[in-house]
Amino acid sequence: MTIVSDDPAWWPVINLDRFASYFPVAAFVAVTYDWSLTFGQEVELIWRQRWSLMTVLYLSVRYLGILYAAMSILGMSP
Repeated sequence: MTIVSDDPAWWPVINLDRFASYFPVAAFVAVTYDWSLTFGQEVELIWRQRWSLMTVLYLSVRYLGILYAAMSILGMSP
């Protein structure tokens, strides 16, 4: 059985939790915006060049970071 409490003592905690949940979304938006601005240069300078270890490391850090941010945002939903 779920107990619903309207105790005002919990309001600051709820507001802080809600405020803290905005940060991952803001970070994801900033990273996606950066990705959209630099994608043309990435294609020219990374994708069209000969592949090396640095190319693989760059792409894995770049795209796994975006994927991780998206998954953490989706994991926050109830």
